[in-house]
Amino acid sequence: MSTATAEKPNPLVNGIDTDQVVSLVTKVAEDEAYGKFQFRANNQWIHGSRNRTSIQGFYAGGEEDTSRNEALTVDADQPAFLAGKNTAPNSVEHYLHALTSCLTTTLSYHASVQGIELNEVNVSAKGDMNVRGYFGISDEINRGYERIRVNMQVKSPADVDTLTALAMYSPVYEMVSRGVPVEFTMTKI
Repeated sequence: MSTATAEKPNPLVNGIDTDQVVSLVTKVAEDEAYGKFQFRANNQWIHGSRNRTSIQGFYAGGEEDTSRNEALTVDADQPAFLAGKNTAPNSVEHYLHALTSCLTTTLSYHASVQGIELNEVNVSAKGDMNVRGYFGISDEINRGYERIRVNMQVKSPADVDTLTALAMYSPVYEMVSRGVPVEFTMTKI
């Protein structure tokens, strides 16, 4: 390489292609419609407490994204204690997975774009639940989690306040902590 050619810095920070992320953010900032996404999931009962969710196409950047040649699948079951076969996490465990994985991904993206090195990230979550609501024993008790506690441990030169602020951009954290309206319909097949 000649001395006249400027060396471009490596766009990979913490394994994230920051050039790609910045390019996406720029397009979204310039065109609100480009930032409208729709993700979809289809679930089918298999047998007993086991079911499978298929996830494939999604809408992003103003068009349908068909980059996934095959559907991704996620199974759910119940522990044996709850009369399941214990072959996969149950739905409320998947909920904790969605929360912890989104916090991790969000932190890594935002930190990377800002050039903040992450050496290690561990996130754990505990959800407290009283199944008396789920089983219909009491209408006074929430059917889902009553409280969730998240512990995020990060090894990084950045301070805790900065890292926390970056993690708080997590879409799933916001959905969990603020609640999202859900429209539900049922039809017979």
